[in-house]
Amino acid sequence: MGGHILPSDDHTDGGTALRTMSHEDYLGQRRFPGLDGLRALAATMVIFFHFGGPNWTWLSGWVGVYIFFVLSGFLITTLLLREQDRTGRISLSNFYIRRVFRILPPYLVILGGIVAFVLLRGEFHDRDFPNALRFYLTFLNEFLPSFTNGTDNFFSGSWTLGIEEKFYLVWPFLLVAIGIGAAKRKFLLVGAAMVILLALVPVTTGGWLLNGANVPIYRSTVHYFILAAGCLLAILMHYRRGFALLKPLTHPLAAIPVVGGFLVFHTNLDSLWHATRMNLWLLVAYAVATMLLLVVLVSPGPLRWLLGTAPMRFVGERSYSLYLLQGPVHFVVILAVPGLGRNHTTTAVVVFLVALAIADLIHRWVEKPLIDVGKRIIARKEARRAEREAAREPAGPRVEPEPQPASVS
Repeated sequence: MGGHILPSDDHTDGGTALRTMSHEDYLGQRRFPGLDGLRALAATMVIFFHFGGPNWTWLSGWVGVYIFFVLSGFLITTLLLREQDRTGRISLSNFYIRRVFRILPPYLVILGGIVAFVLLRGEFHDRDFPNALRFYLTFLNEFLPSFTNGTDNFFSGSWTLGIEEKFYLVWPFLLVAIGIGAAKRKFLLVGAAMVILLALVPVTTGGWLLNGANVPIYRSTVHYFILAAGCLLAILMHYRRGFALLKPLTHPLAAIPVVGGFLVFHTNLDSLWHATRMNLWLLVAYAVATMLLLVVLVSPGPLRWLLGTAPMRFVGERSYSLYLLQGPVHFVVILAVPGLGRNHTTTAVVVFLVALAIADLIHRWVEKPLIDVGKRIIARKEARRAEREAAREPAGPRVEPEPQPASVS
C-alpha cells in the first residue's frame, strides 16, 4: 500500500559513523530501504494476528495497518514535495496516473480471482458479492467489513484501501493549494496548519467516539488523522527548519530509545486498548510513535541496514498483494489441509508462505509491468508538454534541463 523512492546507488549503513544526518543527506536519498523492511514487518504482523492463534496476541498485529497509514502519508507527501522542488509544480494528473497503475492492477486481479473462485464454487450470492462488489469497486470498502453481515467474502481486509484512496483524492489538492497560496519560506507553517485542519475531521464527524468497541474503528475518521500524521512528518523532514527539530533523532544511538519505546508501546497496545477504553487517543499516540520510528529508519544506522536487507525488501515490495491475499489464501489452505483450520503458528506460517508466493507472481507479472506502463504514459505526456513549452519560447540559446530522479512506483 503506498509507494517508495526508487533505488539509486544507495550504500549500506553498517559502518556509518556515529553522527546525525544532515538535511542535505536526507534530501539526497532516492530510496528509503528501511521502510521496505517496516512494510514487510507490518504485513507479517497482520497475518500472524489473523491466523496465528493466541500465541501471537502479544504482537498486537491488528495495528499493523496503522503503520501502513503513516507510511503512505509520509511517502506520498515526500514524493510530491520533491516533485515541487524539482519541477516547480505538482502535477496532479501524473500523481493519479501513478496511483492508478500502482494500486488498481493487483487490486482488480486479486478481487477478480476471488470472484471467479466463488462463482466456480456456486457461492457468489451466498457470500453476498452482488452487494459487496458495489463497495469494492468504488473503494467504499470500509463500509462493508465482513462482520456487519456475518458473511466472509475473503476481501473485507481491503477496508484500508477504501480509506487510503479517499485520502489520495483530497490531500494532493491541498498540497497544490498550499504551494499556490504560500511562499516557500512559509510552506512549512501553512502545510502544518493544513495537516492540523485535516486532523480535526474526527472531531467534527464524531469519529473520536468508539465507546470501547472494536467494530466502529473500521468506519472511524481517525484513520485520516493517522494518514495526516505521516504527511506532517514528510513536511517537517522536507524543510530545513522542521528537519532541525527532528535532527537529534537521526543519530544512530537515538534508535535505542525510539525503537525500545515503540516496541514496548506496540506489544502492550492490545492490553491498553481493552483496559483504558482510550481507544482513539491510543491510536493518536501510536501514530506519533510511528512517526518517530520512521525518522530513525530513514537515518543511517544498523537498523536501517537490517530492514533494508534483500529478504526484507523482497517481502516489503510484495506486501501490498500479500496483505490483500491473506483472506482467500487462508480459505484455500484450509480446504487443502483441514487440520490447519484452527488458528495456530503453523497456520500463519503456511498462509504467509503461500500468499507470498502468489504475491511474487503478481508483483512480477502484474505490478511491475503496469507500473512501467504508467511511467511511459507520464514520460510521453511530459515530453509533449516540454515540446509545447519549447514552441512558445523565443529562439535563443538552449539550456539543457537537469536530469530528473526516477519517479515513484
